[in-house]
Amino acid sequence: MQTGIQGKKQAKDRIFELLCVKHVLTRQDIASELGLSMPTTLQNVTDLLEIGVLRECGSAESNGGRKAQRLCLNGNAGWAIGVDIAVHHTEFAVMDLCGNVQGIRVIALPFQDDPEWYEQFRKALLQFLRDTAPAPLLGAGVSFPGTTDGSEILHSHIFGLAHMGLERFRRCIPCPAVFDNDANCACRAESRTAQDSFVYLSLNETVGGACMFNGSLVAGDTFHAGEIGHMILVPDGNRCYCGKEGCADAYLSPKALTAGAEPMEAFFDRVHAGDPTAMLQLDSYLRYLAILLTNLRMLYNTDLIIGGRVGGLIGPYMQQLLDKAAQYDLFARDIDYIYPCACREHACVTGAAKFALSCFGCRALKEMKEGGEDDEASRDF
Repeated sequence: MQTGIQGKKQAKDRIFELLCVKHVLTRQDIASELGLSMPTTLQNVTDLLEIGVLRECGSAESNGGRKAQRLCLNGNAGWAIGVDIAVHHTEFAVMDLCGNVQGIRVIALPFQDDPEWYEQFRKALLQFLRDTAPAPLLGAGVSFPGTTDGSEILHSHIFGLAHMGLERFRRCIPCPAVFDNDANCACRAESRTAQDSFVYLSLNETVGGACMFNGSLVAGDTFHAGEIGHMILVPDGNRCYCGKEGCADAYLSPKALTAGAEPMEAFFDRVHAGDPTAMLQLDSYLRYLAILLTNLRMLYNTDLIIGGRVGGLIGPYMQQLLDKAAQYDLFARDIDYIYPCACREHACVTGAAKFALSCFGCRALKEMKEGGEDDEASRDF
């Protein structure tokens, strides 16, 4: 049986991920933060310095005696690619080893499972990398609206796919690649600490979700954890694109909010201007959203983050949402667990690049070092 939770990470990976969050630490800080012995910490830090993942960046303040050296990530040591395959477009991002996005490109390339699409995708990605990415490339993360076990797309309602192999994608990408659900990737973009626990509700072209506990995403036995959009919100209600009636997606997608009649930004402009019809639509939408969020709170008892296109625009209406949530959660003194997303744009592609860094960062640089691979040799695009 799949545990659905990432396995125990090696010390080098834990040190790498800690410095992605804390940025600058001494060796003693690392040992204390991760509960490692000093010999283990010293050996792993030495290894990471040798392969170029870390660099020394000055001395810490001293209360007497020798000053401890501060350590930080070497941002230029390697680069990760993020890819988001969305319904109406495709996005690319390049991220340095410190987790800073150094370039993003959005292209009008709606997904089609045919050879012509893959060829256009390959050419567009390679051109983006020529324009933006120094060598060496460590790996790529690909965000896709469907469930995946890493070897195939198990199911994608929105694209009508089932059990589709990923090799056709891999052949287009000039480095090792990992794949995950779009909501999982967006959830990674929101994660700020190695011990984060929250539920991410993605209100994008479709409604999805992801569950992160103690810094690890929960996939579930069949990789379907977080399918919040297909929880029944209204029994025998509006028909969902999946074929069921009353799914949360049928009430909480952007199309449900705007009645499919206008762009999201134009809709919120009408709300801001006091348009009665738009205000009624928003009020109804926020009611359904409050019901779903408080149900999730009852189940998980953790913070809830609203993401996707709606999450990026909902900020001015959060108090209205919280007031409605208070009607459905009588256990909480204050509704202090619902937040709008911090990453309001490009969350999926950013999270995909972060996923690639966590999977390939240390290992890829170690392999390059051992193989004597230089910058030019690693650039095959």
